[in-house]
Amino acid sequence: MDSADGGGRELILRTATRLFAALGYDSSSVAQVAEAAGVSQEELGAHFTGKRELYLAVMEQARNLLAEAITPRVDALMAVPPERRAWALHDFIDGYLDFCLAHPEMPALWMHRWLSDASDIVDLEAENAQPLTQYVVEGVDTLAEPAGADPLHTTYTMIWCIHGFVLSGVLNGSGYRRGVEDQDQLRRFRDHMHRLLGRALDLPDPRAEERATSPYDGATISSPPDHDIGGT
Repeated sequence: MDSADGGGRELILRTATRLFAALGYDSSSVAQVAEAAGVSQEELGAHFTGKRELYLAVMEQARNLLAEAITPRVDALMAVPPERRAWALHDFIDGYLDFCLAHPEMPALWMHRWLSDASDIVDLEAENAQPLTQYVVEGVDTLAEPAGADPLHTTYTMIWCIHGFVLSGVLNGSGYRRGVEDQDQLRRFRDHMHRLLGRALDLPDPRAEERATSPYDGATISSPPDHDIGGT
């Protein structure tokens, strides 16, 4: 077990992230976090003065992880020449979807927030999410402006759809919910997002022929070497 020194803070953050993602801020307590982490409340208090500080640390860490994963792809949207914008778009979509698949707690944290969780923490969006969100919107605007599309709502269309699918999946024809664990549904959703956003931004899907001729094995189809964008 991690002690309160060294790795103890990271253990507490990981545990709090899981609890806040599962239950929300309002339905979680410092006592629950301490018990789940296997530390005393006094040990937890040596790192965090209370639940609010702990929650803000969790959300800051979530933002930093997302920024690390998505910023290179946004940079590519801004820098890529017009003839390679379609590849940049599809790399961006895959990057955001793959991040949420690897870190499902991240969309869960924000889904709770969208439902007014921790509503007494009024400055969270302005101080935490807005700078990164605005940068993403500016990147999308590089593609949206030539198409006459709305960059803000195009960005949120991707975010809302990906968060919803990762957390809830879809009902299949038999009434059973299928989501990220179902590779066929994941493939269909990924392809749908590429078509949806590509059409919204008036860009072709450069991978359509690959999909038509190659079986999908559950891995992201990346751009070929001569279409390398941003080294991501």
